[in-house]
Order: sequence, then structure tokens, then C-alpha cells
Amino acid sequence: MTALPKWVNDFNAQKSVDKYFQQDWKLLYDVNTYVQSTGDEKKYEGKPFGAKFPYDLKNIQRKYGVLAVTPYGNTLTAEFAKAAINAEQLGADDITDLLTISFSSPDYIGHTFGPNSIEAEDGFLRLDRDLGSLLDYLDTKVGKGQYTVFLSADHGAVQVPEFLSENKLPGGRVYLPGITDDLNKSLKGKYKLNDIIVSGDNYQIYLNHRRLDSAGIDKKEVIQWIIDRCMADSAVFRAFPLSELNSVPLPARLREIINNGYYPRRNGDIQVLLRPGYIESYTPNSSTGTTHGLWNPYDSHIPLLWYGWGIKQGKTNKETYMTDIAPTLAAMLHIQMPSGCVGHVIEEVMK
Repeated sequence: MTALPKWVNDFNAQKSVDKYFQQDWKLLYDVNTYVQSTGDEKKYEGKPFGAKFPYDLKNIQRKYGVLAVTPYGNTLTAEFAKAAINAEQLGADDITDLLTISFSSPDYIGHTFGPNSIEAEDGFLRLDRDLGSLLDYLDTKVGKGQYTVFLSADHGAVQVPEFLSENKLPGGRVYLPGITDDLNKSLKGKYKLNDIIVSGDNYQIYLNHRRLDSAGIDKKEVIQWIIDRCMADSAVFRAFPLSELNSVPLPARLREIINNGYYPRRNGDIQVLLRPGYIESYTPNSSTGTTHGLWNPYDSHIPLLWYGWGIKQGKTNKETYMTDIAPTLAAMLHIQMPSGCVGHVIEEVMK
């Protein structure tokens, strides 16, 4: 397409975002019923709208990106999904249709306020209503028992490090760019070269290979020097060359996880693993919110729920993976699994 479909333009023309801003963000239920979260006002929470509930959204109208940090981002997404189902006539014939929906507000809310915040709890309570509304719409439009739903996530999240400290648990923040700046200063004194490290990002350190090659410097020596410095940091659990991933002593499961994310043309030279409860900060003096990206269960354990046509009632505690979703759907539809598929059919979910 060279332009948005008419139904999308019609949806945008309704300017429903303005309506959500007018509603402000108030707790859905009485505050005393929010028993799965901390108190409302915490120093370690981000404050994009103010200190605590209720949040006045009227004054930030037309800064539409901020809507994602509220439950209304999910509501807008659900309403757009309904419009897509109707306009594209999904489920209206015998040909299978696939509609994928990303409810991203839990991510924005979790990053900003933390997974233990009352904002996160209210966000999920409201998402539950949005999902119910969407399923009711599918029941009416497509028919009960005539569609299959799977619900999962792309990651978890660690509790805000300051929340962990508040509860006498280990945790902290690491500003990797700051560490790499200090390393570069020391490397310049040692090798008389500027910016030997290109960047430190996503728990990896990248070297300037052209500069090292031109100067005839031994890369293994540089890498080992950096690793020794990283390992001296109390927040670092392990640091090792990614070129030695399959020979350095690591638990088999941990090695498999890092291998799954390894892509030679994009990966760094050194992998840095932080201790449990520690996170990589985005700014030097950050003290609010949280993130994800490590192998620990709090980051990698995600839900997977199946519902509807072809699904057997029950549950399993057997370890399954998001990569198992595609082959399971393919098996249900009696078609070949995708060309890049590495998962397995979850036979427990199928009738």
C-alpha cells in the first residue's frame, strides 16, 4: 500500500485519543482493594503525570505518545483491533485469518513505575476489561468457539532496584556507557589510542577493530584487560569474550540462552552479565523505573495462555517457550511450520 486504508483514516479522524485524555487516570476500584502492589507514592517511581493518583491528563493533551504510559494505550489498541476485524472482514469466511495485537502499555507502565506499583496493578485490571470487551466482540462478530486466541509476552522485568533495597534484597543500577568511558580513558593511557571501545550497550562491549588492527594491537590482550576490569565491579556476575561462548565454563542453560541471541554481525566482543537484581541504567544518575534483558527468571519467565477453538481445558507446568507458539498453531491448522521455526508443538493444549 502507498497509503493507509480508508477505514484507518476514518478511525484516526474520530480523535478518540482526545477523549481518553479528558477522562484522566483514576484508580478503577477502591484503593484499599489494591493488595498486589506497593503504596501509591514512591520515590523510585517515574513521575510523567505527577506524584500520585489521580493523574490529570488534560494538561498534556496532544502529546499523544504519553498515552502509552497509561492503560488507555491498551483501550485504544483494542478498539483499533475491533475496527480491523470489521473492516477487513476477519473470520467471515472459511479461510483462516491471523490477527496479531501488541498491548504495549504494560511495558511502558512497568518501565516507568515498576512491576510492583499500584499503577501496574491498575493497568492490568483495566487490560483485563479491555481483553474481555475484545473477546465479547469476537463472540458476536465471528462466533463463540470459532476462533483461537493465544496470549503471551516478550519479556518480564526485575523489580525496581530501590524497591529491592527497601525490602533488604540485593540490587542496583549500572550505567554501562559510563563504565566504557572510564575504560577508554585507561586504555588510551595504556595503548595511546582514542576510543578503543566503540560502545557499551545491551550488556555487551564493542571494540573498534579497524583502529586496533591499524595499530597492530593484540585484541585478545585488550579483551582480557577489559574483562579483568569488569569483573572487579561488584555488580558484575560474569564477563567473557563472546568468541569463546561455547568454551567458557557456563551452565548449559545459560550458554543456550546467550547462543539464541547471538548474531555475529551485530553482537559485541564481550558479554557482561550482571548479578541478580542489577539493571543497566539509561542515564548516569537514574533512580526511577526498571528494565529487563538478562537471563534470570524474573526477565525470561513469561505467561502463555491458549483459549477457544481446538484448545483443551487444563494447564501444564512443563517448560515451554514463545518459539513453541508458531509450530503449535501450524499443527492445529494442518500446515507446514514456518521456515525459521525452532520450537516444538505444545501437544497439551490441543484437543
